[in-house]
Amino acid sequence: MTLRNWITEISAAPADIGTFLPLSLGLVAIAGMDPVGLLFGFGIFAIATALIYRRPIPVQPMKAVAAMGIAGLAGPEVLIATGCLLGLTLIILSQTDAIVWLKRLVPTSVLFGLRVALAISLVTMISDLPVLSYVGLAGLLVMLVFLLRSQLKGLASVTTVIFGWAIFGDVSGIETFEFGFHWPSIIFPTPAAVGSALETTFFPQLALTLTNALILTAVIAQDYFPDDRNQLTERNFALSSGVANLVLAPIGAMPMCHGAGGLAAYHGLGSKTGWSVAMFGLVCLGGALLLGDQMVTILRTVPSEVLGMLLVYAAWVLAEPLKVVNVRPACQVIIVFMVGVTFLVGPLFALIAGVAMELARARWFPYSDIAPSD
Repeated sequence: MTLRNWITEISAAPADIGTFLPLSLGLVAIAGMDPVGLLFGFGIFAIATALIYRRPIPVQPMKAVAAMGIAGLAGPEVLIATGCLLGLTLIILSQTDAIVWLKRLVPTSVLFGLRVALAISLVTMISDLPVLSYVGLAGLLVMLVFLLRSQLKGLASVTTVIFGWAIFGDVSGIETFEFGFHWPSIIFPTPAAVGSALETTFFPQLALTLTNALILTAVIAQDYFPDDRNQLTERNFALSSGVANLVLAPIGAMPMCHGAGGLAAYHGLGSKTGWSVAMFGLVCLGGALLLGDQMVTILRTVPSEVLGMLLVYAAWVLAEPLKVVNVRPACQVIIVFMVGVTFLVGPLFALIAGVAMELARARWFPYSDIAPSD
């Protein structure tokens, strides 16, 4: 790679921390997960993903599980059990045609609906910020977009993050660092934890993973990198996510997956290889190994304005609103309906409802799928 490409990959490395940090810190602070094991898991999975796919395929927290942990519905043992169960399930699914069959049933309009719903869900993560934080967020977003359109686009992301950190961050809680070697503990889930996971976290997260982390991520990845479409498949994503969760959950890693939002963020900031993801993984792994629990204090200094800026930009790239505006009105109705269903009862039901509406539309008002409006 050229020096310009290296600079772009380094700059894009923090692209996905907008979802990673809030959920991870919440699980450590509220659910009681071990930060060393959690960061070890992210670091190993991210580096492995970069080596396997050699594209910016992200590693993200599984959002439904994380939300339940932060809400107090699942403790560390249940989260570990969920990771093991999901890992085993995804490995099994990767060896069948079940995901491929499901994908073939999903029209393009429905995939657009899922993308828009996921984009809006990213934006809602910053719905409780103070008013002044939105002003700072907007300023950073303008700065990012300006830099991406300038000769400094290769440094746009990291420059904006560092500037936002310097302006809005508070490092007063960091005094000295004590370096050492920290290793995660190995904890195997008990039968009681497995039972609790089946009752609470497993099925809601499986629905979200099938739709957003596998099918939607594969569609977007193949669109971005058509030469690698035979490798960037939902079956391969299921296998890599499954193995990672099954192996890493016992060291305290939270349930993890690939994600469409993260992929859109990396690609939108210029990343074309796996190096940006690998750098993110090295920071997680190195920080956990050398600093241990102190990494939590460091990560808490990242201001909400920076996280919000990255989330809003990722949502814009993921939703592609200019394309949505130009689709036919019937498809726009389906997209809006799916967004509402997603927030009411979840993405799996939105997927089913969207497919049903699209089949009805195709029967009564046939035209090419997602064709531009006249």
